[in-house]
Amino acid sequence: MQAIGYFRADALTLKPEPGRSFVSFQEDFLEYCDLNLHQPIKTFGDLNASGSGDYPQYADLVGYIRELETDFLVVVPDSSHLGRDLESLARSFLELEGIGAKVTCDNEDYPDPLQNAFHVLGVTGISKTRSARIKESMQARAMKGQGLGRPPFGYRNGDDGTLEIVKDEAPVVELVFRLYTDEAIGMRLIVQHLNERDIRTRRGGRWNVVSIRDVLRNPVYMGTYTRFGLRLPRNHEPIIPPKVFRAAQDTVRARRPVGRVPRAEPYLLSGMVNCGHCGNKMMGVTRRQRWRNKDGKRQSGVYRYYQCQSRNNQSVCGYHTWRATLLEATVVSQLRLALEAKRSRPDETGPDKSGTETPAPEDLRSSQLRSMREDSVRNAERRFTQSIRRAAQGSVNVDTFARCLDDLDAARASAQRASSGADQSQTFEIWDQLDFDARRDALLAHLVRVEAKDEMVRVEV
Repeated sequence: MQAIGYFRADALTLKPEPGRSFVSFQEDFLEYCDLNLHQPIKTFGDLNASGSGDYPQYADLVGYIRELETDFLVVVPDSSHLGRDLESLARSFLELEGIGAKVTCDNEDYPDPLQNAFHVLGVTGISKTRSARIKESMQARAMKGQGLGRPPFGYRNGDDGTLEIVKDEAPVVELVFRLYTDEAIGMRLIVQHLNERDIRTRRGGRWNVVSIRDVLRNPVYMGTYTRFGLRLPRNHEPIIPPKVFRAAQDTVRARRPVGRVPRAEPYLLSGMVNCGHCGNKMMGVTRRQRWRNKDGKRQSGVYRYYQCQSRNNQSVCGYHTWRATLLEATVVSQLRLALEAKRSRPDETGPDKSGTETPAPEDLRSSQLRSMREDSVRNAERRFTQSIRRAAQGSVNVDTFARCLDDLDAARASAQRASSGADQSQTFEIWDQLDFDARRDALLAHLVRVEAKDEMVRVEV
């Protein structure tokens, strides 16, 4: 394959080698091509970069590939030559992939740039040396089959560090597997079955779909210990026979949707609406259905609505739903009326009884909005990092963490709009012209609470 070499003098490599010349980097690249039977075409090197983010040779590299419109293999010494952190690496990686190039690292152990990144790039506030020592210690314990961290439901860590069965919890695990395999009951109905009988989790909470899924997928229940890529069969006393566990995995795979699952569109009121019956949040749900008409023609439909998540995840509350378009239109309409009424009232600012100036409600909401958007940015950053880790493990594709990067950019843009204190007084007059994020920001800036019952919506501003 035709290969192009690229490197940066300021890269944060595992073994920094300041003063290396263009020639030495080029020699390494040519040697790599010779060993791996690639055809070296050209070499680019930003030798005078100072870490300021200005890499003219990288820009020339991208332009070169775009101009020739040929599939190239871009070879870098390690991932730090594409970015000083995970985000800048991801942007470079996606840019190169987007123009048809493949990226690899001149590293026998970690040639994949995403896997390489977690061994080369440091994490803010974490010592790589200390992390390595901790991991070595944990791996030594894992080799002995000793439990690390909180044991799964049904087990506890014994005095010697190995897993021991908890007699009061083991029957619950057996019940979950029996319902799922022998009686063919789905996860949501298992949740309902346990909660209706007041069978609690270890912490005394209610079961949900995620906790049931984790039980059904964990090989620890057939006596197999897994950690750090290790797999130790017959490490401890099993709660479930291996045959039953494998049957559960077959059922999980059989019920998994076939083919690519399309990415659901976001919901405008996500996290803003409370169920008027139980007080819990309502969540956006998308259902896709297919059917045949009487004339034999196939039809399909996509249905979007908000549903009480207590009903969906914890089998409490009733089946309370609102069609997404109807609920969103109702909330916006009521919000407009509430804001008009509020503007017609006298100014609510002024000193309180103690003589202290009371901040305007709009100022409080603006502060709350900024705080919420900052939280949104932090959550987006966390999801982005997790997506790269999963991509490096091969459990998701590149498109997944590319979408997470887009979400991160959108969250930052929204936070910037919130911090700028932009005037939103005219927002609802141009509502149909706004994009999704601008509409979300407007709702967050004004709404205090939305409560939805079966035929009634109450909005507080």
